[in-house]
Amino acid sequence: MYLIAYDIESDKIRTKIAKYLEKKGLRIQKSVFAVEVTSKAVSHIMKDLEKLRKDDGVIHLFSVCRTCVGKSMVIGKGVPDPFYYFD
Repeated sequence: MYLIAYDIESDKIRTKIAKYLEKKGLRIQKSVFAVEVTSKAVSHIMKDLEKLRKDDGVIHLFSVCRTCVGKSMVIGKGVPDPFYYFD
């Protein structure tokens, strides 16, 4: 699994990135998504995001191993647990 987080200033670009990522995974915060894809697929996703980013802001990708997923917790009412959806 991968966590993708971004900080984009332009509303237009930020919206395009969010819509793209909504098709790929689970939105867990306004600008954070969890996606479960192969390393090859995540490479394509990052290339697509780089094109959409258009030199605005930054996009972070974090790899989360299965052991770490098992140790992860979510606190809060109504907070989606991304690790529940991926196995």
